[in-house]
Amino acid sequence: MAEMKRTTPPKKNASPARPPLALKPQAPEPARTPEALAAMGDGELAYMRAFRAAELRHLFPQTEKVHPSVQLFALFAADGSPLMLADSRELVISGAWQNDLDMATVH
Repeated sequence: MAEMKRTTPPKKNASPARPPLALKPQAPEPARTPEALAAMGDGELAYMRAFRAAELRHLFPQTEKVHPSVQLFALFAADGSPLMLADSRELVISGAWQNDLDMATVH
């Protein structure tokens, strides 16, 4: 077999390894108390949550028994207090608009 010739020059000494980037310390998140959440929206902020009827009695204790697999939607104030319960997403959104509430996305 024929000997292979190098067509590119050999690498010179590799540059020294760079130190890892350091992150600046961040201030801790402020505590999210119900009072702080309630004040955050000033009574104008709400969020919607979808859940199964199995959770219904926990969120809305005064409701009647519903089959546990039924999909429900609820509107909650910023502090987590329940405002509205419906069986469709559109009804909850409509209820928020009728009461001049801004809806926030919760992840």
